[in-house]
Amino acid sequence: MTTAGQHSDPFASGGNEMSYTVGEIARHVQGEVLGDESLEIHEVTSIDQARAGSVVFAEDAAYLQKAEVSQASCIIAPRRQHASRKTLILVDHPRLAFARAIGLFHPARAPRPGVHPSSALGENVRLGAEVSIGPLVVIGDRVHIGDRAVIGPLCVIGDECAIGADSTLRAHVTLYDRVVIGCRVVIHAGAVVGSDGFGYTPHEGRAVKIPQVGNVIIEDDVEVGANVCVDRATLASTIIRRGVKIDNLVQIAHNVVVGEDSLIVAQTGISGSSTVGRGCVLGGQVGVGDHATLQDRVMVGPQAGIPSRKVIRSGEVVLGSPARPIEKAKRQLAALARLPDLLSEVSALRKTVARLQARAREDIG
Repeated sequence: MTTAGQHSDPFASGGNEMSYTVGEIARHVQGEVLGDESLEIHEVTSIDQARAGSVVFAEDAAYLQKAEVSQASCIIAPRRQHASRKTLILVDHPRLAFARAIGLFHPARAPRPGVHPSSALGENVRLGAEVSIGPLVVIGDRVHIGDRAVIGPLCVIGDECAIGADSTLRAHVTLYDRVVIGCRVVIHAGAVVGSDGFGYTPHEGRAVKIPQVGNVIIEDDVEVGANVCVDRATLASTIIRRGVKIDNLVQIAHNVVVGEDSLIVAQTGISGSSTVGRGCVLGGQVGVGDHATLQDRVMVGPQAGIPSRKVIRSGEVVLGSPARPIEKAKRQLAALARLPDLLSEVSALRKTVARLQARAREDIG
């Protein structure tokens, strides 16, 4: 690695002045160089913004053609590519390599360990090594925070919570009592974990609240987007399994279990006591009714609606509201698009039939 001065805040220094040779980048992303290994690269950028000293990525022929005519000095490309006017870094997975290259040029900056003097800690709080607690944080009693965890400003952590090592809570995250967070979890600003589930029973024309006395468990390597709400269970646990990634503005209700490595896109709502299996993908604005079951590797298209108690079998791809297998849903959408023309045809047929009936009556008469 070469540096043109001390690497620091880019806004303070006038830009990110870190640079690497193509060979250094290739070793970091586990790629093979085709061209000049000594070429110096100053930034990772998109093809549209590329300039001399930039590295970009192209995962298919169309993007590669666009990258070839850009100002970029180097292209991260699939291994099947063997010729180029530019220096290439050949990899098995260009998008993954591009992500690693970004991390190389923009490493995460760990905040300074310690507790800000404006924060308030309750009784019997246990802090691991090198924990960072920002300004105006409130931590309840009997909380355990693991090594190198980062608690951002204005966070509120309830009694008896546990946060694993290397986890990060961004600004203004709220954990209600007894929430359990695993290791290497990231929870973005404004998220609320452990709020009461929406549980009521009707009695004499009124809604009577059912106490929500369970908790939320978020396992290792989960990322929770901004302003996400995960409700505590009624009695047991709402569970987000290892490796789940949740986009912004998602609602996960009480008693829900989300399986390992599933992806939940923005504005999705999952109703109470539903189960999402391993490796599922829920598109934007999906609605899942209560007590529904999505088995493993289910894919749900955007704005689809899963009815209450519905079971979607493993590997199915569904779309529409109510959700149906995608090929059937596509045929229905295509038919719906033809509806105005079909109505016009039916109207014309009715008029023709009416004329024929009138003529027949005349002939009979």
